[in-house]
Amino acid sequence: MPRSQREHQFRQSALYELHSEFFEANFAKYPVIMLDFKTSCPKSFEDTPSSICRSMLSATKKYITLLRQLVSGAYDEYEHLNVDKRAVQREKEFIASLITKFDHFRSTVDFNTSHIQTLSAIIPDLMEILYGLFGRRSVLIVDEYDAPFMSALCHVKDADEQAKIQQTYSEFLCESLKNNKHLHSGILVGVFDVRGVGLGSGLNNVDSYMAHSGFAGTRLTENPFQHAFGFTINDVWGLINDYVDNQWPHRPAITSLELGRFKRDLLVGCIQHFDGYRIGQVHHVFNPHAILSLIRELRLVKSLTDVNYSSYAFWTETGSMKVVETIKASSAQDLSRYCEYLSSSFLRQSEYRQHQGPLAEHMSLDFIDDAAVGSIGSQEQPQFPPDVDKETREELADICMVRSGDTFHDMQSLGHGLLQASTIMRLLYQAGYIVPIAKDRVGIPNSEVHRALEQFYERVAAQLKISTSLLESIHEEMGIYRCDLQRFSRSLHSCMVSIPSLREDTSERFYQTILSSYLFPATRSGYAIHNEAMMENGRADTLLFPAPGHLCFDRTPMSYYIFELKSYDGTTTPTSAKRTTVDNRRKVAKHVFRQAMQAQTQIYERYYSTLAEKARTCDLIHVVGVSFWMNRFCMIATKRRREESADGTISWPAVRYEGSVEIEATVEYEHLGDRLEDAENGILREVVVVDGHLVILTI
Repeated sequence: MPRSQREHQFRQSALYELHSEFFEANFAKYPVIMLDFKTSCPKSFEDTPSSICRSMLSATKKYITLLRQLVSGAYDEYEHLNVDKRAVQREKEFIASLITKFDHFRSTVDFNTSHIQTLSAIIPDLMEILYGLFGRRSVLIVDEYDAPFMSALCHVKDADEQAKIQQTYSEFLCESLKNNKHLHSGILVGVFDVRGVGLGSGLNNVDSYMAHSGFAGTRLTENPFQHAFGFTINDVWGLINDYVDNQWPHRPAITSLELGRFKRDLLVGCIQHFDGYRIGQVHHVFNPHAILSLIRELRLVKSLTDVNYSSYAFWTETGSMKVVETIKASSAQDLSRYCEYLSSSFLRQSEYRQHQGPLAEHMSLDFIDDAAVGSIGSQEQPQFPPDVDKETREELADICMVRSGDTFHDMQSLGHGLLQASTIMRLLYQAGYIVPIAKDRVGIPNSEVHRALEQFYERVAAQLKISTSLLESIHEEMGIYRCDLQRFSRSLHSCMVSIPSLREDTSERFYQTILSSYLFPATRSGYAIHNEAMMENGRADTLLFPAPGHLCFDRTPMSYYIFELKSYDGTTTPTSAKRTTVDNRRKVAKHVFRQAMQAQTQIYERYYSTLAEKARTCDLIHVVGVSFWMNRFCMIATKRRREESADGTISWPAVRYEGSVEIEATVEYEHLGDRLEDAENGILREVVVVDGHLVILTI
């Protein structure tokens, strides 16, 4: 491509807009040699010389062609390069020698290790010649520099052979990069830390930038490459519009309104499945390979409902994902805790973002325009309350964002040694399974990577002979799977108190979002969630019930839960000091108790007949009324068990709760909250039975 055309293209790009001064100072200034290791990775040590040769020939081919022309006297074609003709004549023998070596390797079939030294000298010799001809040092870019090491880990079982491959590639690169006075700069692009693949000891003055470099709270304050990778949300939106409007073969068959919704749904799907990466201060970074592959696959989509994002495996097809398959864990305890936290946090965040934040605000629209895309891209996606497991959250952030900047793990041990959980987390972080979210928080970027993490955990768990259910302990903690509402209330309370922003006037709809987001991991144990479910006489706030055809309930009662929610509608208190007094909270306790009873009564009066029909294949129904006050609540539940008579009639008699402190009292329980002054940390939590109802109060 002519220089003028390349310059025009760059001036139209975001890179020029963001780095115009750098562009003007450096465009077409230096000879650039690009080595690509991805396409020629060895599967044995014997393959290594030929693999290196293929990469070298591809990287130097255009310059060898140039040198042939110059030696033959064809200067006119390259007049724009300002070639020093006297230098060409002076270096003629050196150039001829380099061309001879190039031609020899191009025609060589049988390579062996004796060729390595000569191969390693070609790029430095080329740089020396180019410096003599143009007076400019060269830039060497090595794309996927760690691909040969990952290939060796995946295909070579012997540790000594892996080490020899690693050493050979390291020596080849160091020959070009170390103590080379004709090198302006070298840029190595890969997945894993350059020090972790054994190059750090062979090179001097190496700056290593990871995804979080330049992120708030990290060791490095800036990241010069934060705009150089990935697609932005505007890039994705432009690709969607261009393809659907100009290339999609089924466009004529749908209306303009349907077309607008189709584009909206495609963008939302791309955000949910392929967004979430972060480089420095730049967020909303998409995986380009995934986006381009999806766009190509759209030719097979004939209707608006045919796009199935979960069927794609773009992420797991990449080299870094394959090397992760070689990981072997030394123990299960911490690894399970870390992976459970990451998975449950991601699921809850995904549900939360369906209702809160810039994306949720635009999902209800019939179409999305450029302004809406700009609004979504300029804002951070909201996070589900981060302190549900504060200890694990902070521990993971330290492992990935702090310690990974100072320590690294030699990739040689990946396929052979048993790794500690913290080392595995750092490797997953470098491989992109885990991304920075805030200065004290990391997480899973999107649904595609979440599926990959689940597959990784299943494989490691099978090796350790533990349960392959990634969320088993989360389900136990929630209590839903075992019909334990007392345990559920404790875990929900832990979640609620981590949201200090909740106020006395917080809406019922927002509490519904918190509840459904918190419950969302239960969908991985066979449950389905339905908000605003249509019943006979209105809409029930939240239903949680066994998904049709699911087989996860063979050892536990199948339970159908209905939640009706109320937000506090009593007298508000103007100051925090007065709001938290014992007297005020006693009044609030009585008020939210009455509201919770009203919520439960509403279920029986308006929804129960429909509920009984919906739950006829279940064993238990839990009728739950909840009233919220700031980040506290009162929950009242009734349990009913399915009984079938001889003639097939189904009834649902009430079942008394076991294990609670049973209090003989009326529904208007006047002493509720009397023990507030004795509460630990100023928070009262009572679990009592009032007239057969399970009452759980946190106030």
